Amino acid sequence: MPVVFRGTTARADEVQCECHWGSAEELALLNEVGRSFSQGDWHRWPVRQSTAVEEFLHAWWAHSLTDPDPVVPVHELLGLCAEASGTISPWLTVWEALDHPVADRHLAEAADHWEHDLLGDELPWQTWGNDNADDMRTELTAWLVRHAPARLRTRNATAETEELLHRVRLMGLTGPARWEDPHWPNHHY
Repeated sequence: MPVVFRGTTARADEVQCECHWGSAEELALLNEVGRSFSQGDWHRWPVRQSTAVEEFLHAWWAHSLTDPDPVVPVHELLGLCAEASGTISPWLTVWEALDHPVADRHLAEAADHWEHDLLGDELPWQTWGNDNADDMRTELTAWLVRHAPARLRTRNATAETEELLHRVRLMGLTGPARWEDPHWPNHHY
């Protein structure tokens, strides 16, 4: 095998070398998968191929929600799936319907990751030419405000959980009602 693939695969003593793994910039492009799917216009592919992509994304999403240690963190995977499909609704619907402690833990982690951006009225992932980014942000924010509190309260009640619940509540407020609330986290935007 080493003779056949000589020079194209890493040797055992080569760890994350640029010649085989790519540069930091090239590795960062792996985060562009959702956009690449979207730009590939896979919805217009022949039915068999587009169905395979859609089924793969849905299977990956459903599996990751209940995986204690998913390959891609759920808060990142939602962005990938939303960008790839051009919509956030079906992904949130699956998450909402899933009554599972691991899914709830992922929800707490996601809300914690997203709160700074959402409190600044920004989508918590970068979009590229996505005309409905504001709609996605609005839908994600409303979904979190509606569904996260009950799910987060079922977890162990800690001071951290209470603070996160306040930040989620603040997402549902606008203007001075948000900024003048005693639980406003004093983020600078």
